[in-house]
Amino acid sequence: MLKDNHKIILLSVLSGILTWILDALIDSLVFYKGSFWSMLWLNDAHELYMRSIFMVAVTFTGVVIARFVARRERIEHEKIVAEKALYESEDRLRSVMESTEDSIYLVDTEYRYLFMNRKHLERLSVLEKDYIGRAYGDFHSGEETQELIRSVNRVLTTGESIRREHLSRRDNRYFLRTYSPVKDADARIVAVTIVSKDVHDLKQMEEKLRNLSLTDELTGLYNRRGFFTMVEPLLKLAKRNKTLLYMLYADLDNLKGINDALGHHEGDQVIVDTANILKATFRGTDIIARIGGDEFVIIPIASKKDDAEKGTIRFKDRIHKHNKKANRSYTLSISMGMSCFDPGSPLTIDDLLKQAEKLMYEEKLLKQTTD
Repeated sequence: MLKDNHKIILLSVLSGILTWILDALIDSLVFYKGSFWSMLWLNDAHELYMRSIFMVAVTFTGVVIARFVARRERIEHEKIVAEKALYESEDRLRSVMESTEDSIYLVDTEYRYLFMNRKHLERLSVLEKDYIGRAYGDFHSGEETQELIRSVNRVLTTGESIRREHLSRRDNRYFLRTYSPVKDADARIVAVTIVSKDVHDLKQMEEKLRNLSLTDELTGLYNRRGFFTMVEPLLKLAKRNKTLLYMLYADLDNLKGINDALGHHEGDQVIVDTANILKATFRGTDIIARIGGDEFVIIPIASKKDDAEKGTIRFKDRIHKHNKKANRSYTLSISMGMSCFDPGSPLTIDDLLKQAEKLMYEEKLLKQTTD
């Protein structure tokens, strides 16, 4: 099937031929004496020249019109293809946004909702017709609204995407929000897209892994890594506030003898009993750690020297009471030493441990001498 521009060229050629034929017919009837066929191929040079010029002009005009029509058709075709591609792209984008389990929503520069996907509509329990143009603060607390405003303003100021962790009071779950700018044809930011991904389970897993890395599996106390992690900021705070900080170093007596005589299971029970007595003696805010096989460290938070010494006395008293009730073939015994962090002449954590450990061994040696 011929295209429109080809039809126009063909018609222009036919029009030229038809004009030539009509002109020959008129000449045979009016201007010249002769038959139509002789007029069709008249040897008059001027007449042939004029007919040829006219025929070429008609054909050229047809070609120009055909090119114009072809160009318009091409533009229209490209427009239709582009519109179809855009529609399909928008349709796919909407399909993705509606099928994802992430909350996706759009707010303008005044923090008003422009769009919500299905997931976010479900979370807010609203209908699509009820949110357009409504302020973010109409659906969230003042604290959460200010949190979003700060993040949106950062995007509006920098023009860059940012990520923020968010604890939703509505869902009581953690979300990771990605804020991205939406620009118009003049590169001005007219809105901000927020993609909110539920990371609550991942956050809980990270917290469990962190606790495992900082916690002694046998006793539930801090392990050596956990101890150093917790103590370092405490020393910095004590130095800044010019306050004293005390460290108690406790070591089980004769754990090796218990392991050799009764087995490591009983030795583990001694360690667990000691940890439980420490937990019962000191406050939940105090730092209690097992930093070695039979070594424990305690840092009573915000305590004076007398308080730390009284804590030591209470601990040993509880051990004495435990021994009375335990009805075992051995006696649970602990040797202890105490060091002090003084902001006026600050020591490192290792130095504090060495000082307290030295005093602990002096007490242990005194017990052996007395026995």
